[in-house]
Amino acid sequence: MKRALRILFSVIFGFAVLLVSANLYFHYWLQHHLPQYIENKSPYHVHYQDLNIEFVSGNISASKVKITPKITDNQNVLQLNGTVDSLFISNLGIYDAILNKKINAKYLKLFRPNLQIVLPENQQGGKKNKRPLISKNLMIENGNIEILKFDKSKFLSIENLSLNVENLKLTEKNVTRKLPIVFDQYSIKSKAFHFYPDEVYHISATEINTENGQMSGTDFSMKPLMNFSEFSRKFPRKSLLDISSQKMNFKDIVLKKNKISLSEVRFSEPHLTVYSSENQNKNKNKPFTYIVELQNVFFDNGKAKIFKNGQKKFSVDNINAHFEQLVLDEKNPKNELPFQYKNYQISGRNIFLDAGKFYQLFINNADFQKNSMDLRGLHLQPKFTKTQFTSKISTEKDWYNVKIAQTRITDFHWKLKDSQPKINVGNVLINNLQAQIYRSKSPKDDLTRKKLYSELLRSIKFPLLVKNLNIRNSNLIYEEDLPNGNKPGKLMFSQFNLNAQNLNSNKGFKNTVVPIKIHTQFMNVAPMKVNWSFDTANLQDDFSISGQINDLPAESINAFVTPYSHKKVEGNIHELRFNFKGNRNEISGNYMMKHENVKVKVLDEKTKKEKKVLSAVTNLIVRTNSKSETENVVVHTTRNPTKSFFNLLWKGVEEGLKKTLVGKNVEKIEKTVKQVKQKLGLQDSVNQKEKPKKEKGFLKKLFKK
Repeated sequence: MKRALRILFSVIFGFAVLLVSANLYFHYWLQHHLPQYIENKSPYHVHYQDLNIEFVSGNISASKVKITPKITDNQNVLQLNGTVDSLFISNLGIYDAILNKKINAKYLKLFRPNLQIVLPENQQGGKKNKRPLISKNLMIENGNIEILKFDKSKFLSIENLSLNVENLKLTEKNVTRKLPIVFDQYSIKSKAFHFYPDEVYHISATEINTENGQMSGTDFSMKPLMNFSEFSRKFPRKSLLDISSQKMNFKDIVLKKNKISLSEVRFSEPHLTVYSSENQNKNKNKPFTYIVELQNVFFDNGKAKIFKNGQKKFSVDNINAHFEQLVLDEKNPKNELPFQYKNYQISGRNIFLDAGKFYQLFINNADFQKNSMDLRGLHLQPKFTKTQFTSKISTEKDWYNVKIAQTRITDFHWKLKDSQPKINVGNVLINNLQAQIYRSKSPKDDLTRKKLYSELLRSIKFPLLVKNLNIRNSNLIYEEDLPNGNKPGKLMFSQFNLNAQNLNSNKGFKNTVVPIKIHTQFMNVAPMKVNWSFDTANLQDDFSISGQINDLPAESINAFVTPYSHKKVEGNIHELRFNFKGNRNEISGNYMMKHENVKVKVLDEKTKKEKKVLSAVTNLIVRTNSKSETENVVVHTTRNPTKSFFNLLWKGVEEGLKKTLVGKNVEKIEKTVKQVKQKLGLQDSVNQKEKPKKEKGFLKKLFKK
């Protein structure tokens, strides 16, 4: 037994001596031959002042390390050039380090490194990339790092870098939609950060810092390295971005597979400028390579501008926004948009939008939430004066100048399905709208077919529903100008209030009838009420419209009548009612008017004085006073399909007006009066040289479009 124990002890002792001897020998070899081995086997010259190696633990430390590449013009090898005051490698895999030329360690610590790294040129042929360094934990203290591309152009530089990354993992290059690195914990502090991802952009920050889990970047920017003219020649279908932010903060960064997660993200005074051209490819935007999930995103006091072909198309100041969640993902299964969002609040000031050839839009203040928006100080401003506008159009078209004090939209919902939006709006309030509408009769008539409003809504290609639209406390002015030298005729609707319900595009809605009510002061003096309805599902565009005007001094319509017909009207219209039905082809119904002392004065075209004889003849056909009993006249007239709905409505009112003031045999009476005028040698004071289509009599030109 004792002999057996002595043998076992001798074996163990011998084995221990062997291990110790091997360790001492290997330690001796590492201390005295490793430098020469590295010199012979690696592409670098490595020098150091002190080297300490622990074979069992795999810990290595060195001081005053200097490394230079043996061949400086080999673009296929990673080149290192610089110094490290001291380094520490924990749990180094000695076998990998010597035979496979890999540093595979638990910890890698670099103290005061000053390194220039030149990346190798991308290798072709699908060869698997060999990483010379694998470390689960990396620490750099007070380092200056510069990374160049294989052609010595700038790629990354950073000064005074202090970095600590825990549980670092790398992904193979050939794995798609996966992050190249992931890690658990990190901290960083640096200055003068510069990154050049490509030939187009330079990303920089004057300072980067982490404190209490919060990372911040100061004076962050992504600036273009070329002007837009050069950029558009090289990349004709892309947009050029210019981004900056005084400060950028976030915390709780999580990198997992193909997902980047950040929380409490805040951009202070961010500025965004976008440059694009007419050749912009809108259908082939580069997709997001990874999923980016942001929780609680804030934008404080930002600005944005968009330029197209050198012209400003959009701008906004004082952007303040908060997104509860924002997810960027090109493969989002719930939405065709490449992003998702939850609750949000966005506000902006001094908004400008180029609204096309003739108009530009200004908004003083805008506030948006997920299901509502509030716009203040909206102004649709014409780019040209009325005269300039008229000279630039080939056919008759309206000129607009519109101001709205407030537009409030609530209960707003929308979604995108099969590349088609679906919009459902609960309430729209337009308060204090001031609209000037002008039309010159100098250009040729627009002879295209005009759709009625039911067809216009029906022609919208996606589901649209506005349950309730209110226009309040508004004023509308319509001016129409003939080429006769007179000032434009003018119609005014003050204290204009409108309620429209169930505005819809007839795309899957059970109820498609649209009722509209209007209350206003006609010509600023006479109360006017209108009830109007149509059905967007009715392919004949049937509609009904009724209205009433009370206590209208006839003189108040002279602002519109006189410029057209060189006539003035006097007297009182106590009540005017109409009740019409119609469709895309005709209008018919009843018309009633109570009036008193209605007379017409015919004016001299030049002197503007009354032609008394001609006035007397004209008044022969006018019923000065309505009968004591209420008298309805029947109206029926056909529609000119090149004219609008309001032209059709006016034709119905005009026929009722003629039959009331002149009588039911209007044509016969007008023919008789004309014969009387010819016998007396009298003519209306109008310019006979003008084309007949431009002179239709008083109020005839109203709603001619």
